[in-house]
Amino acid sequence: AEVDGHPRSMGGKANEHDGGDHMKDAGIGLPATGVSVVTFPSFTLECGETLRDVQVAYSTYGALCASRDNGVVVGHSLTSNSVVHEWWGEMMGDGDLFAIDTAADFVVCVNYLGSPYGTTSPVVRDPRKSNGGWYGPDFPSPCTIRDNVRLQRMLLDHLGVKRLKMAIGGSMGCMLALEWGATYPEYVDSLCLIAGCGRHPDWAIGIGEVERFAVMAGEGWNGGDYDPSDPPKGGLAAARMTAMLTYRAPRSVDERFNRELALDNRRRPRAEDEIAVQTHKNPAAVASLPFYDVENYLRYQGKKFTRRFDPNCYVQLTLTLDTHDVSAGRGAYTDVLASLKHKTMVVGITSDVLYPYHLQEELVRHVPNAEMYTIDSPHGHDAFLLEIDGLNVAIADWRRRAQVEASVKA
Repeated sequence: AEVDGHPRSMGGKANEHDGGDHMKDAGIGLPATGVSVVTFPSFTLECGETLRDVQVAYSTYGALCASRDNGVVVGHSLTSNSVVHEWWGEMMGDGDLFAIDTAADFVVCVNYLGSPYGTTSPVVRDPRKSNGGWYGPDFPSPCTIRDNVRLQRMLLDHLGVKRLKMAIGGSMGCMLALEWGATYPEYVDSLCLIAGCGRHPDWAIGIGEVERFAVMAGEGWNGGDYDPSDPPKGGLAAARMTAMLTYRAPRSVDERFNRELALDNRRRPRAEDEIAVQTHKNPAAVASLPFYDVENYLRYQGKKFTRRFDPNCYVQLTLTLDTHDVSAGRGAYTDVLASLKHKTMVVGITSDVLYPYHLQEELVRHVPNAEMYTIDSPHGHDAFLLEIDGLNVAIADWRRRAQVEASVKA
């Protein structure tokens, strides 16, 4: 029931040693290694608010070539940081057998606005406050996917990148990559869109609202006005538990846990002290209640998440997801997709319940130079992290074929 002392993993390379969280033991704040920070004087969001002294945390791999046109932008997922090798290491290395070839590519991954891993967010000090206080609930909202792309373009200009060979990302990163193609169509050569969508569907918006409401209903939320060094944890843990189920699929969960009881505690705990949650006051009320292994797993994941994430940041980032609509302000949705002439690879997962397969089929149907790679997996949305070897081979092959086609045309 445990892997390296942790409750049962749902399987796969990305989580075989950490119980299902691809971020392992990251903590809130700037990652200890592999991250740089640049500060821009100001940045105006689509909502009209202007951020001052904007911190942008980013990681780079490889080297910028003399012509400065070998850039590759990697978009991370909702709760990841910019350190790509921590969560996509199998996809990146020297040589064209890797989807991201650090011998040929200058790779840049930028932490999102609102994230607790170094870029300006609710846990960063607000320069407008004379007392040096944090942004907290005063953080401007929403920061859109498009805002993030425009801010990242500022960074790439600062780094001297003249052109992107590819924008690639999974889940939220897919949305970022697609927006790169729409916002700067002449700047980007190709798009690799993994397990995402062209606009955030109502299904996913609804899931995000359930998760936000769990955070907001938690004890100590206080409208988001809390001490970030001692944040409320119960609501955030509940949100993460919900999210973990949407990242998988019913069959995968059923087959993995098989209604087994938790081996380390066959009776339901009356409290989760780490997150200050008392589930049952009366011991007699839980004396005969079983404690299933899947419940134990989800509680573990919820508690672990609170050690590395902030409630306000989680709310802000889920709102960022909801802003995603590549056609916003540009015309009819299908017309905007049809205008994207980039060489495009779309990756869909047959069992994905968060961003179902028909959303990727929609992209392939309307983006003129798109092809589909299907991950036929029972593991749901996170299959793009779990089935990573096959995904790496497919993307690397697609990039090699595109390079051959380009050289023939030249």
